Amino acid sequence: MFVEIIQPPIGEAPEWVRMAWVGLRLPLARKTLRNWHGVGVVSGPKSFVGQCWALLMGQTTKTRGYAVNAKAAVDLLAETNVAAAEWWRQNSPHMLNGQRYFVFDAAACRYANPL
Repeated sequence: MFVEIIQPPIGEAPEWVRMAWVGLRLPLARKTLRNWHGVGVVSGPKSFVGQCWALLMGQTTKTRGYAVNAKAAVDLLAETNVAAAEWWRQNSPHMLNGQRYFVFDAAACRYANPL
């Protein structure tokens, strides 16, 4: 299953980077829309322990959206906008180990079946 990005997602990236997602179809890491607790991918804690601490301390934000493997998403982004993908590689390399997720807010997405 996939989501198609139909408008710039919320987040800490500059507007031009968030705009670069529009039109991409991204494979879902989790098949359903759900509520997530998250931290900023730039300003938030980089480690799992730090993220757990942020959750316990009430320093997360709640977002209703879809989870996408961050590395896979940036690799797909690079096919259409190299500069935007490079922004992610420079500013959030901790997210791109293949085991972390971006959550795209529901308003920015349209659920899509495979082509």
